[in-house]
Amino acid sequence: MQPLSKNKRRVYLVGFVVLFFLCVPVVLLFANGFRFEGGAGFVKTGGIYISVPYADAVVSMNGEEVGTSGLLKRGFYIDDLTPGSYVIGVTRGGSRPWYRTLVVEQTLVSDARALLIPEEIEAILLAYGTSTASSTRVIPRAGYNEYLAAFKLPAATTTPGFSGESIIIEQGNIFVRLTDEDALPSSNFCGRPSFCVSEIPIEQGKQTAVNAAPFKGGIVYATEEGGIFLAEADIRPTAVSVALYPRRGSEFRIIGGKLIVKDGKDLYEIAGF
Repeated sequence: MQPLSKNKRRVYLVGFVVLFFLCVPVVLLFANGFRFEGGAGFVKTGGIYISVPYADAVVSMNGEEVGTSGLLKRGFYIDDLTPGSYVIGVTRGGSRPWYRTLVVEQTLVSDARALLIPEEIEAILLAYGTSTASSTRVIPRAGYNEYLAAFKLPAATTTPGFSGESIIIEQGNIFVRLTDEDALPSSNFCGRPSFCVSEIPIEQGKQTAVNAAPFKGGIVYATEEGGIFLAEADIRPTAVSVALYPRRGSEFRIIGGKLIVKDGKDLYEIAGF
């Protein structure tokens, strides 16, 4: 085999040097979080973090499975995402599916916490004494009287929510509002990471709200016309909202972490959560 001529060796050397200097900037861009986007060139990437406070829930992005939550794994971080909108889904047996459209921006992380509501929500009639009905739960007379006494107190129009937030009823409308001016808004107030609002409407104009309180990661509220509902406080599409006890005139109180409903003279506990 004949050795390469001096001129060929020089050409190869120059070619490798040129190739090296062409590749180094691209490698450095990728190493620093840039990706090539057709029509836009190299753009800085962002990420998404999903908190899933349930085991055995399947997380997907744009219809493709990302992973399954477990006893120890309750969060999913997806990085190297080019700016744009992504549909995150969380599904779990026995629960209603949860979807959220998140906007990714350069160098920023969009996050959300999944709220899974049971498919089967049961209103169990409460009683004291004895009962043979399978749909009735017998509790001590003292506990029953405690529940009744709670309904004699007027419902608050302003209730502390999560960190730096308050649940406020104004003219029959419900808002979750930032009340701590020094607190950074949580991601549910932000349509995208760089743009946030100061309040989230929960019930506005459709029905007349009379009571609202935080419950199981959402906002439970009652209206004069429609009964009792559970809604998610999130400005991003599409926030969860379900009817828990759709009976006109019903009231609720949260007592010892339980959702107790009063409908006429009867008391119920909303079970399934």
